[in-house]
This record gives sequence, C-alpha cells and structure tokens, in this order.
Amino acid sequence: MDDMTTASVTPDTTSFSFAAALRAIKAFAGAAVSVAVLGQYAESRRV
Repeated sequence: MDDMTTASVTPDTTSFSFAAALRAIKAFAGAAVSVAVLGQYAESRRV
C-alpha cells in the first residue's frame, strides 16, 4: 500500500484545534465585553 494515501486522507488536527481555540477565545472575549457594557448601562440607568 501507499503511505501517501493515508497522509492525504487523515486531516491535520493541529491546525483545526488551533483555529477552534482562537474562535473560542474570541467568543469568550466578546461575551465578557458585552457583559461589561450591559453592566455599565444598567448601573447608569439605576442612578
């Protein structure tokens, strides 16, 4: 058998996990900013 067929069929999981990690960090940061902005808005509305 040819070893190149196995390498071409198997996906590169390292780049996928790195991209998924960056996507998760971006989503978490976006949520944190949203919570901070909404908290400031709610605080200003209370006064």
